[in-house]
Amino acid sequence: MTPEQQPAWYTRRQGIIRGPFSSQHITRYILLGRILLSDELSADRETWRCVNNFTEILPPELSDLSNWDNYQQLVVTRMLVDERKRERRAPQIESVNSPGPERRTGSDRRRNNDSEFITHHFLARDFSYLANSAQSRRLRILLLTLLLATLLYAWLAPTQR
Repeated sequence: MTPEQQPAWYTRRQGIIRGPFSSQHITRYILLGRILLSDELSADRETWRCVNNFTEILPPELSDLSNWDNYQQLVVTRMLVDERKRERRAPQIESVNSPGPERRTGSDRRRNNDSEFITHHFLARDFSYLANSAQSRRLRILLLTLLLATLLYAWLAPTQR
C-alpha cells in the first residue's frame, strides 16, 4: 500500500480531535504513550472506536506484557523510536561542546551575588518568629500539663472524702 493509499487517522481524547496521522505515526505514538489505548481513532472523523480495537495498528510489543522480559522489550523499543535524542536534535548543533543558539555556556547557571546581598540574606533576617514559636510551644506544654493535673485531681479528689 502506497503512502497515498494509507488512511489518515484522527485521534480523540476528551473531545479534542488531533490529526491526521499515518498508521506508522499512530503505532509510534502508542509506543511512546502519546496515544493511550483508551483514546479513540477514526479515519473519517464520524465513527470513532477505541484504539484497542485496531489490532493492525497496535505495536506487537504491547500484545503480551505478562512477564518481565516482554516489558523490557517494550522499554527498549520505546527508547529506539523516541526522537528526543541528542544526535537527532537541531541540525545547527554539531557537537555537545559547541553550544547552539539557545544553549547556555558554562556549567553554572547561578548569578554572581554581591556581598551586600549575601549579608542581607543570611544575617539581616528577623528570627523573632523562632522565639515566638518556642515560647508558644512551652506555653502549650504548660497548659496541657495544668489541664491533665486538674483532671487527675478532679478524678481522685472525690474518692479521698
